[in-house]
Amino acid sequence: MKTWYIVICLVLASIVGCEAIENAFEDEKEIPLSEVPKEVVVAAELAVEGITLTEAEVEKEGGLMVYELEGIANGMEYEIEVTADGRVLEVEQEEDDE
Repeated sequence: MKTWYIVICLVLASIVGCEAIENAFEDEKEIPLSEVPKEVVVAAELAVEGITLTEAEVEKEGGLMVYELEGIANGMEYEIEVTADGRVLEVEQEEDDE
């Protein structure tokens, strides 16, 4: 029975350790919308018609600066990923929680 406890503890420790390592390499941080480059904002606004941007984050992905902008349009929440040069990588849509 003690062997199972040891195995379970080792598995849990490795899971927690991997998550800590992954978090250490994430370079994501929240920034004010005023610090987002104009070409990024314009690209996001063109990607979703009528969007009101509410939040922004920036991170490095494979050596590329990527901005994740969140906003609301037509009662839906959106997350838009845009590179620093204004290329839209992804648009995710979900129902507004409010």
